[in-house]
Amino acid sequence: MNLLRPALAAALLGLASPQLLAWGQTGHRAVALVAERHMSPEAVRKAEALLDGHSLSQASTWADEIRSEPKTYGYSFPWHYTTWSDGDEAFHAGHENKDSGFLLSQVERQFAILKDAKAAKAEKAQALKFAVHLIGDLHQPMHVGGGGDQGGNFCKVTWHGKATNLHSVWDGDIIGQTELSYTELADFASEGRSREQTKAWQAGTPRDWAAESRKLRAEAYPPEVVAPTAPVSRLTYCERNVAPEAMPKLGYEYSYRFLPVVYDRIYLGGVRLARLLEQAL
Repeated sequence: MNLLRPALAAALLGLASPQLLAWGQTGHRAVALVAERHMSPEAVRKAEALLDGHSLSQASTWADEIRSEPKTYGYSFPWHYTTWSDGDEAFHAGHENKDSGFLLSQVERQFAILKDAKAAKAEKAQALKFAVHLIGDLHQPMHVGGGGDQGGNFCKVTWHGKATNLHSVWDGDIIGQTELSYTELADFASEGRSREQTKAWQAGTPRDWAAESRKLRAEAYPPEVVAPTAPVSRLTYCERNVAPEAMPKLGYEYSYRFLPVVYDRIYLGGVRLARLLEQAL
């Protein structure tokens, strides 16, 4: 599905310096902007009415911003991720809990609130802000974790020589290296997509889309520095006290491979969000 032309990806990477720009801001706003572009004017109007005139892009980062108020919103922190292990072909929604995450069940709940004619405006407004953000999270492969390494947070790597973790690489570093604004990111992610392809990609359910992220997650783990054949569950760079020389060294080559994947996930998250909001608002 990686439709970004290699030459374009290479050009973007060549122009950029290795610095972090927040995925929470740039990536989530790009997903929301793609959604707005694929929604009817009436659906956009309804969304902005709930948000007191603010756009979906502006609202898309609220669910991350409230992490600064754990006493008030701490209950929502496990909503941003779920766990679907490599060994389980089927996802069992009943297994979601505060440790494994509630991402899929909360996606379902927030859209149910939006569809509820009896729900108050304030309740619907909050549900909309969560829904926009959580669909973005669902399309980030490391937010559908395999269990045991917290979605790559425990997996130590270097990014252009700086020690970090695999989750951070996907949350911010790959996009940050392009130095694109969220509008530019939405533009590049949308390039070359036909109406027929888009309609086909909008099909399915959040669980189907989680399955896509699960598959991509397995591909995102770099090989062992010492033992390239080690399974993901036994990668030594995902253990504690990893020596610097044992950390996989990621940089332009990794970005060249996965930037097209990031663009795909931004676009798919956006057009699928558009479909769900058209049905819910």
